[in-house]
Amino acid sequence: MNQEKITFSFGKNWQDYLNTVSEEEIDKAKENIQLWLGSGFVSEKTVLDIGSGSGIHSLSYYLLGAQKIYSFDYDEHSVQATQSLWEKEGCPKNWTVTLGSILDSHFLKSLGQFDIVYSWGVLHHTGSMWEAVENASKLVKPGGLLWISLYAKGPLYPKHLALKKKFNSASNLGKQGMIFKRIGGKMLRRLKNLDNPFTWNQKKGRGMNVYHDIVDWLGGLPYEVASENEVTVFLRERGFILERIKVKTDGGCSIYVFSLPETTG
Repeated sequence: MNQEKITFSFGKNWQDYLNTVSEEEIDKAKENIQLWLGSGFVSEKTVLDIGSGSGIHSLSYYLLGAQKIYSFDYDEHSVQATQSLWEKEGCPKNWTVTLGSILDSHFLKSLGQFDIVYSWGVLHHTGSMWEAVENASKLVKPGGLLWISLYAKGPLYPKHLALKKKFNSASNLGKQGMIFKRIGGKMLRRLKNLDNPFTWNQKKGRGMNVYHDIVDWLGGLPYEVASENEVTVFLRERGFILERIKVKTDGGCSIYVFSLPETTG
């Protein structure tokens, strides 16, 4: 991928988000995990959170009874955000938080394998998406699950990429203008639907809110996309079986849960 000017920090956005996070949002994150994996499934499992971001999903795995959680992120501010939640829980010994990259082969060799390898909206921001997907897949234990979300491929990709580049090249004032433009659009749509336009910043299903999701989307570089067929074929060739999928249109993240059979031969 060509070098792109990147002025946005996912981690700083996540740190700001944690200033407003509520127990309700953490409960929603836990509920989402149980919705996808099943009630009680996480208990006593080992979990790897690749690109832990705010840390609320690592926290959710911890609260759901995971035997071991290992959280890492390439952005030091995301590490700090995750670490702040770890500290609030009393620095549990079965939860590790560290700086690391899914593209760092030396770092990955130190991790071992896990029952659940989780990476939500991260691998497409590495600058080498397919390498990142492959590296993540190697960290799944036989009999384990790979749960990832990746931006969906579609005709709007060039437009979205150009918008992200524009955001990263803009001044702080310019960035705020682009954010407020999207907020204004959401308020207008709510008004047209006879909803209160001033309640636009609603909580989202996975423990996110609309404002920080807007900032995350605008700033997210590098930015790659994949079709559902590309993802399923790529991982099928590596021995994985698709268990669940939710396909989104371009600009959204499709969700995949793959299992790795005990014997792949």
